[in-house]
Amino acid sequence: MYRRIALALSATLLSAAAGAAAITVPSNLMLPEADRAARGYVESWIFSIELEGEELTGMNACRKILTERGFAPTLSKTASSALPALHFKISGQKEYAQASTEADDALAAVQQAKCKGTLSWTVTSKPARR
Repeated sequence: MYRRIALALSATLLSAAAGAAAITVPSNLMLPEADRAARGYVESWIFSIELEGEELTGMNACRKILTERGFAPTLSKTASSALPALHFKISGQKEYAQASTEADDALAAVQQAKCKGTLSWTVTSKPARR
């Protein structure tokens, strides 16, 4: 559980520091730990992408990209007393059995689309079925 939290936090922090020299991509976080693999522990990876913003029209291109790449995006509308303005959130996830540059390509496509809103992504591990 702590490992999942650490992966999620590191992905969020690293995506915020995208201007740094060494950019972390999802496939870098999908590598198994050698000692766990040696003990026979098998895991799969869930890559999640979220885009949150105030204008839905500026987010449709990213929604289309996620759909085309098999992320099955969902749309949420939210507002709260702290943030009374209506917000839209598009989120999608896809499971990978092993590290895949397909995840990197999906993230790059969403970033290049320059959709309005705040982009965040996470990679979490889960025990794989044998």
